[in-house]
Amino acid sequence: MAIVTTRLTAFGRTEAVFNDTNKTVVTDANKQNGGLGENPNPVYLLASSLSACALTVICMVAKKLNVSAEGCWAEVTDVEEDMVENRVTKIAITFHLKASYDAATRKRLEAYAHRGCFVGNTLTAEKVFTFLYE
Repeated sequence: MAIVTTRLTAFGRTEAVFNDTNKTVVTDANKQNGGLGENPNPVYLLASSLSACALTVICMVAKKLNVSAEGCWAEVTDVEEDMVENRVTKIAITFHLKASYDAATRKRLEAYAHRGCFVGNTLTAEKVFTFLYE
């Protein structure tokens, strides 16, 4: 059985249905490419997947370290694309983590964000992670 079923529903618009949960994600091509531009484009969804994956890893490691990651968040701050080779070359993400984390915890969380994320380990694009403790 398929995990995700994606259908083209308009020019540049897709609807991906996650078959186990029946949840739907809609993407659009950018307006400058003739798309509707009403929903995230697939490239931004890719960058979002990277931030969600790395943040999930941070949460899992925090739990193992007996600290809470609740309230931590991330924002994609830049996505660079090579329009000649049609590929993403860089994704920059800023992680907003707790100021209360000690130096050892910070080091572990950062290390695992870089190397424990399946999405990040799959992408060849440069991944620029900034960690803010606030």
